Formats: sequence, structure tokens, C-alpha cells
Amino acid sequence: MFDDYPDSKQFIYKLCESIPEVRSDVLHTQSFLKSYSRKSEATYRGYRNEVERLLLWAWTLVSKSVIQLKRPDLEAYFDFVHSPDSSWVGVSVQDRFKEIDGALRQNNSWRPFAAKMAKEDRAEALEAGVDIEISRDGHLLSHQAMKICYSAVSCFYDYLTDEGYAFGNPIPAIRKQSAYLIKGASQKNIKRLSDLQWETVLECAEAAANNDPSHERTLFIIAMIKSLYLRVSELSERPNWQPAWKDFWQDTDGNQWLKVLGKGNKIRDISVPNALAPYIKRYQAYRLSMSSNFGVNSSLVAKNRGTGGVTSRQLRRIVQEAFDLAYQRMRSEGFNDEAKALREATTHWLRHTGASQDITTRPLKHMADDLGHASMGTTDQVYIQSDMRERALSGKTREV
Repeated sequence: MFDDYPDSKQFIYKLCESIPEVRSDVLHTQSFLKSYSRKSEATYRGYRNEVERLLLWAWTLVSKSVIQLKRPDLEAYFDFVHSPDSSWVGVSVQDRFKEIDGALRQNNSWRPFAAKMAKEDRAEALEAGVDIEISRDGHLLSHQAMKICYSAVSCFYDYLTDEGYAFGNPIPAIRKQSAYLIKGASQKNIKRLSDLQWETVLECAEAAANNDPSHERTLFIIAMIKSLYLRVSELSERPNWQPAWKDFWQDTDGNQWLKVLGKGNKIRDISVPNALAPYIKRYQAYRLSMSSNFGVNSSLVAKNRGTGGVTSRQLRRIVQEAFDLAYQRMRSEGFNDEAKALREATTHWLRHTGASQDITTRPLKHMADDLGHASMGTTDQVYIQSDMRERALSGKTREV
């Protein structure tokens, strides 16, 4: 399995000299990732990242196989993960390997952790031509990242136990006593575009499409994600799902729907509002003008060059270009604070923007179904903030 990765092969063979069980660790880890990650590429990447960190820590820092780690070892591991040594932290996300002379060689810039810089700060630094300095020291994993870490490592030990390689899973007991998992409810701050920001993004995308038809794709993408509350993955091409125009369908009452593959590998139908129809027709007309082969089996969002649909990364890049146009427009019109806030926006903000605008006019059950939430409670918790507003209002009259 390492023939195409000579550096990894040498690394594993060297470790086996002092820790013979490393070979079995590798084989069982490969089987675990293959078994537990069939449904989702995101699940595979998440599990791979967490288990990879555990293996590297066990092999290189404590010189043990994963089956030799006892509860005190694993407690020390989670302490390390929460605040890793600076030598384990990179200043940017890097590919693990680089192709050199047909072989995938180790990328010396890759690290198991990556220090982050606020998107707004990074954009402003680049715009000003200032060198970006990101500190590797004091890197801390968030509460949410620690939850993911505990969950992935626990699944890993469950698998090893089921396969008879490990003697049990101590992670649930460790997690129960963890100081890194914070309990309690708090109001979730939904990151969304303001009305001005959204109107500017849409207007800039329309103006760009009017001036250059190649931007019809950008206009279609942002209108779809915002109006249908789509996750970016639901519009992208994946190994197990290729969004196509046939996924638009009409029921017997003439209502329009879009079929998508959502989170948890679940298919759902999303109601399509009438206001979205002009944007759909514009992009259809553009696609037909570019290819006589355009039809119901064509990719929903096509590449500019080549065949097939676009990836999540490409979709994010396209949306970011629309945000950049809106940023420049707002700056030129004197809306500096709104423009600055837009620097922090991501593609997912479009989903939150659409849902936040519609939650006051649509039944909660309808919103939950279109959003792909398994429970109305999730929709209520995320998007309805009336109780918090009333609570804040009554609290303002308290006296010292």
C-alpha cells in the first residue's frame, strides 16, 4: 500500500525496528478507515486526521503501539491535542505529499495542526501588501474540535476491540471526566449576510452576468444556495452523487422541487420558490447557448472547461469572487463597516441568510424539511431567537 509513497514506507519500516506492532497498527487503521468511511468523503477525512495524529503521537513521542496505550497515556494524548507543541503546528493547511518524478514524496511544510488567521485579517493584509505572520505558539483546539477528536478516537478503539486487536475502549470514561468538553446551552450566533450585504452580492453578480455571460454560473450558484438553503456539498459533484438538471421535478399540482443528497447520505426534496425561476432559466439559456448537448442529464453546475460538475472547492472559489465584487462596491459607496464584515463571510453564510430571512414567514416544519434538519428542534434552536430577544428586553429594566 506504500509503493507510491516511498517516504512513508521508509518511515514505517524504520519504526517497526523499535515497535514491531506498528505494522499491525497501520493495517488495522487502513481497514478502519475503509470500513467506517464508505458513506462520506468528509467522514473519511475527519477520521483520518484524528487517527493519524494519534498514531504519530504514540509512535514518535511515547514509542508505543496504539494497543499499548493505557488510560493515563490517552489522557496525556488529549492534553497534547488540546494544546499541541509548536513543532506540530503549521502556518497554513498543506497537502501531505507532493508529486516528484512520479512518486508522492513527503511535503516538509505539512503539519498535523494548522494555525488559523481570521479571513478578514488575512484579506486586509494581502490587500495592503503586508507579510502575514501567523504564530505557531499557543495553538488551542476549540471545544467543537475536541468533541470531534474524542468521537473519532472512540470509534477507532471500538473498531479495534471488535476486531480483537485492542482489549477495550477507555475513551468514554476519559471523555466523561474531560475538562475540555464544556456543557451548557448558549445562544448560537448565526453567521449570515445583512440585508445590505446580500442585496449588494446579488446585484454585483447580476451586473457581472449582464456584462459577461460566463458569470451566469456565479449568479445561478449564489441564488440557488441562498434561496434553497443548500450546503455547498449538495451542489457539488461527489463520487456517489452527481447533481443534474433532472433533479428538478414538478409534482401533480405544478409545484417545483429539487432533489439533493444531503448530510448523512440522506436524499431530500426542497421546495423551489417562484422567485428563483428567472435565475434558473437564465443559466439554462446560457448552458444551451454553449452546448447543443445540454439536457436533463447534464451536470447542474458545469465546469467552464472540461466535462462534469464542479467540486466544493470550486464552488467556494466562485462564491468568493462574488463576495469580492460586493466588497469593492460597498467600499466605493462608503459602507466600510459592512464591507469589512463581508470579508469574513463564507459560502455557508448564504444558507444561513436564506433560512434566517424566511423563518418568520414559513412554518417551522417546512423550514426543517427544506433545510435537511432531522428535528424541528434543531431549526428552532439555530434560527429562532425571539425568546432571547424578549429575555434581553425584560432584563434591561433590572437595577443595580
